[in-house]
Amino acid sequence: MSYPSTNFSPNETLRIVVLGGGFGGVYSAMYLEKKFKRYKNVEIILVNKENYFVYQPMLAEVVGGGVGLIDTVSSIRKLLPRTRLYVRDIESVDVEKQTVTLMPKYSHTPKVIEYDHLVVALGNVTDFRGISGLQEHALPFKNLADSIVIRNRVIDMIECAASESDVELKKSLLTFCIGGGGFSGTEVAAEVNDFAKKLAKNYPEIDPKLIRVILVHSKERLMDRELPESLSNYAGELLKKRGLELRFGQRLTTATPYEAIINEKERISCRTVISTVPSSPNPIVESLPLDKEKSKLVTDYYMQVQGRENIWSLGDCASIPTPDGKGRCPPTAQFAIREAKVLAHNLAAKVLGGSKKKFEFKALGMLGALGHKSAVAEFFGKIRISGFFAWLCWRGIYWMKLPGIDRKIKVAMSWLLDMVIPIEAVQLKMSPTQGIAKLHFEKDEIIFHEGDIGDFLYIIVSGRVSVQTTKDGHTEEIATLGSGEYFGEMALLNKNTRSATIVCLEPVDVLALKKSDFGELMANLGDLRESFEKTDKQRKEGLKKAS
Repeated sequence: MSYPSTNFSPNETLRIVVLGGGFGGVYSAMYLEKKFKRYKNVEIILVNKENYFVYQPMLAEVVGGGVGLIDTVSSIRKLLPRTRLYVRDIESVDVEKQTVTLMPKYSHTPKVIEYDHLVVALGNVTDFRGISGLQEHALPFKNLADSIVIRNRVIDMIECAASESDVELKKSLLTFCIGGGGFSGTEVAAEVNDFAKKLAKNYPEIDPKLIRVILVHSKERLMDRELPESLSNYAGELLKKRGLELRFGQRLTTATPYEAIINEKERISCRTVISTVPSSPNPIVESLPLDKEKSKLVTDYYMQVQGRENIWSLGDCASIPTPDGKGRCPPTAQFAIREAKVLAHNLAAKVLGGSKKKFEFKALGMLGALGHKSAVAEFFGKIRISGFFAWLCWRGIYWMKLPGIDRKIKVAMSWLLDMVIPIEAVQLKMSPTQGIAKLHFEKDEIIFHEGDIGDFLYIIVSGRVSVQTTKDGHTEEIATLGSGEYFGEMALLNKNTRSATIVCLEPVDVLALKKSDFGELMANLGDLRESFEKTDKQRKEGLKKAS
């Protein structure tokens, strides 16, 4: 099948916007650059929360130090020299107006990007919403920051246990509970087990036998969806020999600061709970008014979103049919990379004219690291290996897939040095993100303008502000607010832009609550929500009178 020839001319500007900087997004932009390299008037934009690409299959080894922190990341700007990068969070996507609105940074004004073609590659997120306890106390394992947090926690637990005289508390500190026995859960459990026991050797105050790593999995064997039964069973037996406790047919249902709760009744005293489930669609994907299947965007064989001529999707957030039409492509890196190549071809064919390609690919194999320089692997559905040789294959194959020759050289040198020089167990503590920030403004400063995006709720600690609106070029003050009062809630409650400008009448100190944290308060505190809605109603009436 082919698209008709188009009239795309050298004088015409075309903008392709790619959402997401994972395997699907980065490789889509990479292949699009090649397809449109002769067309200077084709603009490719990629939107991602970070300016780097993370090679996720290696994240588990970051926890144990087997892979260096920078070994897993590559600069997106270097990988995509022709692509314009926006390092922003996405506020919304309007598929009718063909715009993407990005959250403001260092201002209150959003960035609105128009597109001709949109590629959605936002992947999944770890989402504990609705699971009381896990949301508050479980550590997710999804990205580079999560790996660092888990590594820091293991080191912290060992350090604290070494100086603790209370035996029961020491046992609790040295117990680690992991939920989910897929690839991510199994790999991080193996790394935590190896890392904790390796660290404990440097502390004579710690008996390594006190270290417990418990892996809870709802199925009857590890990596049951990814590996054949023989390799899955081998992985389970190997981890048992290394001291892991495997709980099959059970679920990590909740957690407290002091315990992990299994199957809603068994309580395990521990201070570290890690959960690799549940994995949920990106909220932006959920909000799109497009056809979905199990919260994934439904596409055809060519990765065009159903019913849309200029929207494409791939990777974890897309439901792409297999060649026989009986199944859906799995959300793995090897599929995402190949989907990106076919998507770029089809998008170029749509714009320039030419034949489309169906996405047809059969998995080459699966690899899973088990720590302690061991792994399991299956190739072409027939060849199955395990142990040290499988680990060498795992390292070698993923090394070859690292994007960029400079990254390959740096990682190879790093691995060679690690064989000679032991990695030091130091914590890389980052500055904590404040839920509430205290801000200071001077007289006549504007906190935000009318029409700005709603991103914070402000509570006045001291000072006074003027609430002003503009109509027909005339500015009018509709209220003054002082200590103990708040503003900014109207845009958050109504999910729209600011309805007024806030000007400081004198030096002002405020507490700023982020939009996401405000949403949590409203969802969980009904009385507070009623109070805000009452104030919102009163202020709307005030605005009507002013107009």
